[in-house]
Amino acid sequence: MRPRSLSYWLTVYLGAAWLTFFLVLGLALWQSVHHLLDQVLAEKSRVLASQLAEMSVDAVLQRDYDSLERNVSELVKHSGLSYIEIRRADGVVLGHAGASIDNQDLQRVPLVAAGEEIGSVSVQYDGGESHLAAWRVAGLLAAGLALFSVFAFYGLRRMLVSRLISPVRSLLEQGNFTHPTLADTTAPAEVRELAAALSGLQSRVAEHVSALEEAAHVRNEALYAAQTAQRLATVGQLAGEVAHELNTPLANILCYAQMELPRASDEDSQQALETIISQARRAGEIVRDMLTVARAPAVRSQHLELTSLAATFVRLLAPMARRQGAQVLLEAPEEAPAWADPSRLEQILFNLATNALQAGANTIQVQVGSQPACITVRDDGPGIDPTVRSHLFEAFVTSKPMGQGTGLGLTICKRLAEEMGGQLTLQESQPGRTIFRLELPSTPNEN
Repeated sequence: MRPRSLSYWLTVYLGAAWLTFFLVLGLALWQSVHHLLDQVLAEKSRVLASQLAEMSVDAVLQRDYDSLERNVSELVKHSGLSYIEIRRADGVVLGHAGASIDNQDLQRVPLVAAGEEIGSVSVQYDGGESHLAAWRVAGLLAAGLALFSVFAFYGLRRMLVSRLISPVRSLLEQGNFTHPTLADTTAPAEVRELAAALSGLQSRVAEHVSALEEAAHVRNEALYAAQTAQRLATVGQLAGEVAHELNTPLANILCYAQMELPRASDEDSQQALETIISQARRAGEIVRDMLTVARAPAVRSQHLELTSLAATFVRLLAPMARRQGAQVLLEAPEEAPAWADPSRLEQILFNLATNALQAGANTIQVQVGSQPACITVRDDGPGIDPTVRSHLFEAFVTSKPMGQGTGLGLTICKRLAEEMGGQLTLQESQPGRTIFRLELPSTPNEN
């Protein structure tokens, strides 16, 4: 069963209390009016009985009983009396009129002559009309009081709902308490304090959650960095041994395959030798990447012209690009001084351009900037897979098909750039447009 709301219980209890108060007040008022009316009628009966007793003494002494009977009858007809009786002391009724009412008080006053009681006068007023009038007055009062009670009840309920329940409900309706504040300045101080407490509690909880999330993020990054470092250390430890073991056999395989390629007599043999040469070169590149990760050459930065270096690189890359049906374009100012290591810079550019060609780019554009010193490599390839962009420069992350890359090339490039005091970033990547930007210091002081 759904719990009742505070507004419901407020209506029930307040309505019940107000109805009880109204009934008790109405009953007390009716009892008071009824008692007062009975007292007034009794007093009026006594006064009339006393007056009749004074007036009837002489008639009783003179035995003028007929006049007494007439007077009594006339009084009952015209004065609103219900019953009058004049009786001698020996019990003989000298005159009476009307009929006695059981539930009305009968007032008796003695007839006294010369200090001796010679009879009595009994008077009873008819309280029916008086009580009926009292009922009418009570009904009007009850109706007025009921109307006032209804308006007072709804007014009080409206005030309590608007001042207490509505502010609390506005807090509850916010759901997650994004901003638990009250715009209503008329809300009670306790409700406003509750809102302030909820706001403070939410802020503390949010700060705690944020701190936990940040700590978890830092921890995950540290664990990932430690795992990467461990893998790189393992690669570095094995790289020297692998290089010594593989470099000579690979060089021999490549040399003999290149020697035999011109002597091949049929197309199948030529294709086999070309495959051997291609795979031997690829194996050599993998070995060189592993060696670079393990033992990068010392930085030998110097003053150089990026325009000249980029032009030389484009000339060297152009034949390779033409063999794959691509072109390499250069856009550079006349002068673009920088402070960098030429060999490291060429290695970075060669890696970026090779990746673009392997991805299927038709145009590679090398742009040189002077303020700040930078080189931008653009290509029109298919772009980089969005799932690997956030980890693109991490070790062993690659978007190339399985078996066609080690995932170390961009990691090496980023490290080489940072060791020169530069920064390599991916500015944009989408189908038909991928941009890498390499920023370099212009002077040694910027390093």
